[in-house]
Amino acid sequence: MTKFRSKFEERVAKDLKDFTYECTTLLYNKRTTRKMVCLDCGSQHVLQKAKYLTDFRLPNGIYIEAKGWFKASDRTKMESVIKCNTDCDIRMLFQKDGWANPSKTVKYSEWCDKRKIKWAIGKVPISWVRENENHD
Repeated sequence: MTKFRSKFEERVAKDLKDFTYECTTLLYNKRTTRKMVCLDCGSQHVLQKAKYLTDFRLPNGIYIEAKGWFKASDRTKMESVIKCNTDCDIRMLFQKDGWANPSKTVKYSEWCDKRKIKWAIGKVPISWVRENENHD
């Protein structure tokens, strides 16, 4: 039996039925937290390659990242993952449309809209499951 990282992921899996879980690792660029300098140009804005393990992959090739709490570090990571993997269709599924900032001026959905990331709240839309059904 698959062990999920959260109750929300468990509920998503129960609803989906046909999917693979944590099956694909994607590379993305991550800002280093240590002081580093590029040996070629001297810049201190150095990126390192990092790995992201996808949550769900539908049979049609759509990847779904399921989030209850979408913290700032997760938003930064997901934005980079999507930018670095333009050939992948990565979408966000939120448990609820929470606030993306402490001042409560931006919702998760608005954050996604601004970045042209497809999103849903609560359950995976049936349209996502049926999309591109002839995908290999």
